[in-house]
Amino acid sequence: MAQIAFIGIGTMGEPMAANLLKKNFSVTVLKHRRPEPAARLQALGARIAHTPAEAAAGASIAILSLPTSREVEACVFGERGLAHAMAAGSVIVDCSTSNPQSTRELAALLAERNIGLVDAGMTRGITGAKSGTLAFFLGGEQAHIDQAMPALQAMGDTFLHLGPVGHGHTVKVISNVLSYGTVALVNEALMLAAKHGVDGKKTFDALMQGAPSKALEGFGPRIVSGDYDPPRVTVDHVCEDMLLGQELAASAGAPISMLGAAQEIYRSVASRGLGARDMSTVAELWRAAK
Repeated sequence: MAQIAFIGIGTMGEPMAANLLKKNFSVTVLKHRRPEPAARLQALGARIAHTPAEAAAGASIAILSLPTSREVEACVFGERGLAHAMAAGSVIVDCSTSNPQSTRELAALLAERNIGLVDAGMTRGITGAKSGTLAFFLGGEQAHIDQAMPALQAMGDTFLHLGPVGHGHTVKVISNVLSYGTVALVNEALMLAAKHGVDGKKTFDALMQGAPSKALEGFGPRIVSGDYDPPRVTVDHVCEDMLLGQELAASAGAPISMLGAAQEIYRSVASRGLGARDMSTVAELWRAAK
């Protein structure tokens, strides 16, 4: 069984690492800024490391679940980073929502050391992470994906190989901004009904019959109730991903009028000091105007 270094044991990463341990993988995790996740994983059998290089010692696979490409780049090539400790023939699996251009550049640098990189954007959220039913959008060489697949199968049940390195992260960014744009539209639909005096819960039930969507199902009840806690996806996170979508469009010369409008809506929410709140807080733009 492969020895795995796991970096990023936050909300998503902790249950992913736990599933690897439950499937009898040998896992070393990087100590988190909060002690509780590492302690819980240690109780399941994980070893604890204090630097990425320490976590990678002896590992043939490193799995990253980090916020952005900035953290990924620092983890891989920073001081005491993974690249300085991983052996030739090993593979790094980046499950973060990363900038595809950064991913391609990292892959080229790692290839010089004969270390593979698989971008593995993931979806289905915390529920999928806990149940081991994540879906992965994969980019990279087939040999590297094959090498990582036993570990991926411990964390998910759906695997879509979309093409070379960067394609997995490209589709992950697109998937995210599509979801966020749809939530903004859901908010406007529920607002419109409220402005005409229609009960919010009844509107939600009707829309789930006439125009159902994951965004409506997941965030509609929060918008209707005005109870946005705990955060599932923060407004700040949405703004970060929307910027990635904008960069993708700019690099291809592609018009994204609708996503651009959604981006401005979320920026408006963030400018009101609500960036750390759940993205359903977008409803405050009209609730506050009542």
